[in-house]
Amino acid sequence: MIELLGVGVPRRDGGWLLHRVCATLEAGELTAIVSEDPDERRALLDTIAGRRVPDEGRVWVSRVPLMRASAGRIRALCGDVDPLAALVERRSLFWNALAPASGPRTLGRLLRLPRRAERQAALAALDRVGLRARADEPVASLSTFDRARFLVARALARRPRYLLVREPDALVGRDGVGRLLVLLRRIARDDRLGVVVSLATGEAFADRVVVLREGLLLFHGRAEALGDEHGARRRGALTT
Repeated sequence: MIELLGVGVPRRDGGWLLHRVCATLEAGELTAIVSEDPDERRALLDTIAGRRVPDEGRVWVSRVPLMRASAGRIRALCGDVDPLAALVERRSLFWNALAPASGPRTLGRLLRLPRRAERQAALAALDRVGLRARADEPVASLSTFDRARFLVARALARRPRYLLVREPDALVGRDGVGRLLVLLRRIARDDRLGVVVSLATGEAFADRVVVLREGLLLFHGRAEALGDEHGARRRGALTT
């Protein structure tokens, strides 16, 4: 479980990216973070991922409180999927799945020989997204949608408790984001992972939705309840 209690992150030029945000994100669910402002979406994911300690409020990830001293533990719990992540294009999917996600790389080689359990985890993760048969192919051969699936697999190979997927529509576009969200929802349910996705729109595919506007939490709950709320607003507008 991810718990946010009164989380506040200020803007550099004044005002708030997040202000008094309270929410609970459950394991086994796909949660969509929806806002028209990409900086707000980024601020919330950075906070959950342990990249930024909020200026106000508290965050717990699997009952671990986010502080500067515990940020490394939080980052280990959260697999961070960035569609703009750099990959070694000429290398295979299997090699890239095992390579360090950040830090130095030694002239096209892994820093050390991967253990058997790590190799098995990488292959299992590729299988989980339907790419195991292409494990020996170079990353450069992937379509944009398959590249997004691979980035999810690379994060899964590190066996996180939570999966944070940043702006998938920036990579696969509106046509592919629905298919990717269906895959992520199935992974969340089958593997009992908490999966959090930042989106400008597309909450219909999620189990739970967090809607932000001007730093404030407008809605937090089941996706179907958001649909009911939008419907009630439309009906009210027609009768006034």
